[in-house]
Amino acid sequence: MKNKDEGAFSSGSGNNFEDFGFTPENAATLTIKASMFRSLQKALKETGKTQTELSKILAIPQPKISDILNGKIAGFSVERLAQLLIRLNYEICVDIHPAPSGCDGRIVMLQNTQSV
Repeated sequence: MKNKDEGAFSSGSGNNFEDFGFTPENAATLTIKASMFRSLQKALKETGKTQTELSKILAIPQPKISDILNGKIAGFSVERLAQLLIRLNYEICVDIHPAPSGCDGRIVMLQNTQSV
């Protein structure tokens, strides 16, 4: 007997933003922003500092620290996220090169294998 929901789901493209209908260009930008945001969240949690202490280190109001920790990405640009990560003594590595022949341009996220 077939499940009535069978076939209701399909595999994604590997990029959630494209799957939700964003253009490849917007999906790329959002992928970068989301990756930086997740790294910032992790970095803040790993400091063991209070939100008040973090607000002084990052020179932003404590409610913004709360927003980050609670996943509220709106209002944070890629540039702003980069500034905050740098204030926490993180390196941001970017490698830009032509896509392989026959492939479209894309974002490739590499796993960080070094401990920070």
